[in-house]
Amino acid sequence: MNATAIVLAGGQSKRMGAEKSLLPFLGRPLIQHICEQLRPHFRETLIASNSAGKLAFLNLPVIPDEVPRQGPLRGITSALAASRHDFNFVIACDIPRVDYALLGLLFQEAQGCDCAVPLTREGHYEPLFAVYRKSALPAMRYALEIGERRVVAGLRRCRVRTIVVPDRRWLDNINTVGDYQRLMQSMRCEAPVGPVLA
Repeated sequence: MNATAIVLAGGQSKRMGAEKSLLPFLGRPLIQHICEQLRPHFRETLIASNSAGKLAFLNLPVIPDEVPRQGPLRGITSALAASRHDFNFVIACDIPRVDYALLGLLFQEAQGCDCAVPLTREGHYEPLFAVYRKSALPAMRYALEIGERRVVAGLRRCRVRTIVVPDRRWLDNINTVGDYQRLMQSMRCEAPVGPVLA
């Protein structure tokens, strides 16, 4: 796609107690597994992180936060500013399975708006597996300027379209050792039901 993939790898992994992006997954670091899924489908792949040295083995541009210690919203805005493309797919480094059907729907919905974001049946945004356009930058930067740090705070000031994801397992991520163990077990399980348009 004529778009950029942005992998967010700037979290402190406090609950995990280890660098999530470097956890072993299918024989290689988790972030490498994610990047290998993305690179064939995007013109550009960026890593949003302040740890360029640890991630040098990926041979990809590492974009530091414009202002450090401001969370994933700052990571997204910094990488969006550095991206060469209008359309950008943002994924956290702890979501190991890229669902291309959902990704395709997000890009379709991003036409004519600032962001396309999955939405759970319970009404929660999943902003770390979403498509952002450059037009989202002013609103997201404004949210940071007034002291907001949550990505959802930036989304509230953007034109957002959503896709309802009926089964949260499509966006499984890893926050704790238990999450990591369950994920490894789930690799043997049947795939969940797919997403539907909101």
